Amino acid sequence: MKKIVFLTMAVLLSLGILTGCQPSTPSGGDENNLSPTPGTEGNAHEVVLYFSDNEAMNIYRVKAEVMAEKESDIPKAALEAWIKGPEHEGLTGLIPSNVIVEYVEDIDGVAHVSFSKEIQDKGMGSAGEIMVVEQLAMIMEQFGFDRTQILVEGAMGESLFGHLYTADPIIANDPENYQWIDERDAEDVVLQNVAFRIFEPAPNSEVENTVIVRGLARVFEATVQYEFDDGHEILDKGFITASEGAPGWGEFEIVIDLENAANGSGTVILYEESAKDGSRLHELQIPVTIVKE
Repeated sequence: MKKIVFLTMAVLLSLGILTGCQPSTPSGGDENNLSPTPGTEGNAHEVVLYFSDNEAMNIYRVKAEVMAEKESDIPKAALEAWIKGPEHEGLTGLIPSNVIVEYVEDIDGVAHVSFSKEIQDKGMGSAGEIMVVEQLAMIMEQFGFDRTQILVEGAMGESLFGHLYTADPIIANDPENYQWIDERDAEDVVLQNVAFRIFEPAPNSEVENTVIVRGLARVFEATVQYEFDDGHEILDKGFITASEGAPGWGEFEIVIDLENAANGSGTVILYEESAKDGSRLHELQIPVTIVKE
């Protein structure tokens, strides 16, 4: 009897050990229902995207990395990255983030790009529409398409936003017409403090009828206060709004008329006005020499 009990216990113990050695199955599914390993969805590819600056004045080129399993998938992945928007704080995206790129097809050498109807939900003026179609055509240019036909849900329309005729393909420009955003950022800073980075004018520069002050500002509500003192009086005074407020750096440009300057020199004074008491903060002075014609 004891021998039978001993044998029974040995068998049960062996079964328990074998069961513990089996691979576990995730709760709620079988062993084949596993999450994909990050990075296996495709290969990384470098592409060029085009975005407008925050003032919608210029278009810049930027390099980006997209994931695609096949080479034929890269154009669609690039457009999806374009819709997602730029990472650079000085650039802005114009397409709503919920827009879907339905497909990209090569038809007789023309790129046919179809978007979901959400692309038309955002109201846009003629300048914005021109920028959108220009950026789209330039993105497709790198993939060998000098013409791009825009479609919405697979259909051609006379206009995307009601201003520009888009029933015909959009012709791409020369990529060299567009500055890399890194080149713009690499401009020399000639003078700076915690609130201002000045690209021009350099201190003691010679100016004639006007002085152009251009740079970046990190100021409250993006408001740059300025004065021009010609040594006798304040010749000009005012404020201008930068493209972005603190804590970001916003671009700004000021043009000051010097026709009535009474002296051969003067000083541009930039400052931020305190929201608490109106006092001047972070004042920066830029002396210039006025040369009369």
